[in-house]
Amino acid sequence: MPTLLVIDSSPMETAVSRVLTRAFVELWEARFPGGRILRRDVGLSPPPHLDALTLRAFGKPVEARDPEEAEAARLSDQMVDELEAADVIVVGSPMYNFTITSGLKAWIDLIARAGRTFRYSPDGVEGLLRDKQVFVFTARGGFYTQGSPEAVLDYQETYLQGFFNFLGLDDVSFVHAEGQGVDPDTAESQRAAAMAQVRRLFDDGLLKVA
Repeated sequence: MPTLLVIDSSPMETAVSRVLTRAFVELWEARFPGGRILRRDVGLSPPPHLDALTLRAFGKPVEARDPEEAEAARLSDQMVDELEAADVIVVGSPMYNFTITSGLKAWIDLIARAGRTFRYSPDGVEGLLRDKQVFVFTARGGFYTQGSPEAVLDYQETYLQGFFNFLGLDDVSFVHAEGQGVDPDTAESQRAAAMAQVRRLFDDGLLKVA
């Protein structure tokens, strides 16, 4: 049975991005009742930012790390294990100041591991993760998708798309709940549209795991 990894990054329990990830999980459980679900909440429990000790540990083989370095790398190793185990990755990502939350950025810094999730070679960078689908569910106060006046300020989708591609994950899809700060009617209609898109991932066969 397939494995789902859910990353929530809003520090608010009532966040729209969490509503969307919960809806996906409910549909997943109905489709794959025996499937495994891994959860990592970097919004309510943000991981630490990288420090010199952790970076030093990253540069050493596991067997060469001293106890302090091994402890410093432990969380990152767990997060990469989760990523490697997943068939599908779902990310709930509210837009904060045109980009992602600091908790999600800390997670990214901890899973971007040379030699594990990517590697450098004379021919360029090679992503080491393969055969996974990524779905990113966002919530945004305004309108930032292509064609809107503020689209130039969208550093959220471009960043996450580029990062996952860097790791070798080319199948990345976005569902945006925009206009959440405009007025109640606009917010509700946009949430409903995003929820419909989440359901279509299952109904229209866009989910590729069997």
